Amino acid sequence: MVQKNVIGIDLETLQSIIGQAVARELQTVKDFLQVEQPVQEIILSRQEAADFLGISLTTLWSLDKSRELPSRRIKSKVVYYQSDLTNFLNQAA
Repeated sequence: MVQKNVIGIDLETLQSIIGQAVARELQTVKDFLQVEQPVQEIILSRQEAADFLGISLTTLWSLDKSRELPSRRIKSKVVYYQSDLTNFLNQAA
């Protein structure tokens, strides 16, 4: 005997409806998590970059001038992205 609940839907149908709704929501969350989120760059000053690399400011300047190490300019200030420094270290290894 199929029992009807207060809203007039049998238990199996209600379970199916809820299961489908939960599956859709889980897929939405899964899709969101798979989308690459923008990475926020860590910006380092010249001194911080030299310390990070374990080199002197003179060596950092030489690497910058020879374009071996990418630098950025914010107004008149030279800065470095930590990801660029990490890539540089990985290539040097």
